[in-house]
Amino acid sequence: MSGNRADLRDRRRGAGAAGLFGAVVAGPQQLFDSGIGWDFLLAMAVGALAGGAVGFAFPSVLPRRRRERPAVPPPPYPPPPPPERRA
Repeated sequence: MSGNRADLRDRRRGAGAAGLFGAVVAGPQQLFDSGIGWDFLLAMAVGALAGGAVGFAFPSVLPRRRRERPAVPPPPYPPPPPPERRA
């Protein structure tokens, strides 16, 4: 079951990233064509939906996050030298 959960997490991540990319690409194109208005918001929404659908369908396009290994603690300092004794 955890395999399905990881797969769904990858698909959601792909949909989110591609949806954001679709909104960022489609929005400014419409903004330059007709200015700010409902067309701009609609173009961003359509771009986000299209990008999200593609990202959900093909999550393997995005690079996987690398898991960082736990940091190894530094080696302990050597003990201080013993004090010198004079006879």
